[in-house]
Amino acid sequence: MNMKSAFHFAIISAAAMSIIAHADSLPIDPDAKFSAGMSVTHLSSAYDADAQTFVLPQAFYDNNRVYIEGAEAGIYPYKDNRHHLRAGISYDGRNFDPEDAHGSLAQLNERKSSTLAHISYMYLSPIGGLRAKATTDLLDKHGGQTLSLAHVSKFTKDDWTIYPSFGATWRSEDYNNYYYGVSDAESIRSGVAAYQAESSWSPFVSATVNYQATPRISVFINQNIEWLSDTQKNSPMTSDDIESRTRVGFNYQF
Repeated sequence: MNMKSAFHFAIISAAAMSIIAHADSLPIDPDAKFSAGMSVTHLSSAYDADAQTFVLPQAFYDNNRVYIEGAEAGIYPYKDNRHHLRAGISYDGRNFDPEDAHGSLAQLNERKSSTLAHISYMYLSPIGGLRAKATTDLLDKHGGQTLSLAHVSKFTKDDWTIYPSFGATWRSEDYNNYYYGVSDAESIRSGVAAYQAESSWSPFVSATVNYQATPRISVFINQNIEWLSDTQKNSPMTSDDIESRTRVGFNYQF
């Protein structure tokens, strides 16, 4: 069974589990609050291209059955005090714009962002959350899959909350080749060497600091750093082996 078939099997299994498992899940939270806000992201990608800065809306909601978390939304086939099983869709903003690229890379094709279907499981252990998340491309931009393994924590003092995490993400050959490969046709047109990327693992660290400014308004900053795998950093499209993403924003609770 390949990764894509395994993912589809997992989605079907999660849907079936949701039918029989809700009796043991946490009850629907009638007091769940909806929050919405905006964030500004500064992305220093590993591409040999200009850094990007962009603004995106975001929303948050969780009533133990359905959830919205930033650019991700879905359902809980099962959720109790220790086990969180999720299935849904999320936005993958990774892209390559030739207009921002340097030199001959400006003649390459655009690599577009996509929407992913995902399933994830998190176990809340005494040492923090242990999470596994698998995704597959819904829009057939790259036709690839990813698998992320992470440890997440939460530390709170007064109005401050810190969420550190670390882990690694596996990306399939289709995924990597779309974003880091160079086709023969592109090579002939641009003079950039043709390149075939492979599947790979990339480690990452992330931290979010949240401050509750008022009972309804919170502000946050997030820093995410990911180290490229060998197959990614050996691509002629990249000029660095680290991708850095900084987000600053606010949320308003209704």
